[in-house]
Amino acid sequence: MKGSLSVNQPAVRKAMNSFFLQVSGGQRRFRITSPYVLFPEVRKLEDRYDQVKAEVDELVARRKLPRYGDIDPIRAAEVSEGWRLYYAYMLGVPNPEATRDVPTILSFAERTPRVVNAMIAILDPGVTLKAHEGPYAGILRYHLALKVPQNNPPRLRVDGEYYTWKERESILIDDTFEHEVYNDSDDQRILVIIDIRRPMGIVADGVNRVSLRLKRKWSDHFIGHTNADI
Repeated sequence: MKGSLSVNQPAVRKAMNSFFLQVSGGQRRFRITSPYVLFPEVRKLEDRYDQVKAEVDELVARRKLPRYGDIDPIRAAEVSEGWRLYYAYMLGVPNPEATRDVPTILSFAERTPRVVNAMIAILDPGVTLKAHEGPYAGILRYHLALKVPQNNPPRLRVDGEYYTWKERESILIDDTFEHEVYNDSDDQRILVIIDIRRPMGIVADGVNRVSLRLKRKWSDHFIGHTNADI
């Protein structure tokens, strides 16, 4: 598809984001928090951490995951062309290859109604995610660290709050605040990233569900690029 999921229909997205953020507390929103109050279901995935890590390790050893610059070059120019991603579940659509590659993550995504996207994210040494804001306020973003370099581990800034990833540890972030990441270490950082629908009132949640359903047309684009080298 032409364009970019992240930058298409800017006027509509801006109005919708403003509505979602207003009903979510405005500037009083959290930046970085523990996931278990807003996303308690994820304990079921974390209970299978060793299995998740083994599946992702095998995937990364077998395949070189695509660069974000090859998936969404317009958005990548604003964030990072070198960030590497594997989409197991995109806008409610499963990647058929994920049944072999990362079945534990895919099964969790399919069985958890609030999950929007599930992916593997690799930050290679020296790769930067430039300061940017998430394009869509209808989601919150979960991180589960699978591999974190011991030497000078990568650090995340969300607005004025900072976090250094630790293996087996998880967080939930509101990525509509400006955030950035630097990997100045000598090794990869590997995360499971899961996007969930932002908890909101019934009206806002209804609008969010419809909006996400309309975005589903982009699923084949992202999943197709994930599987391009098979």
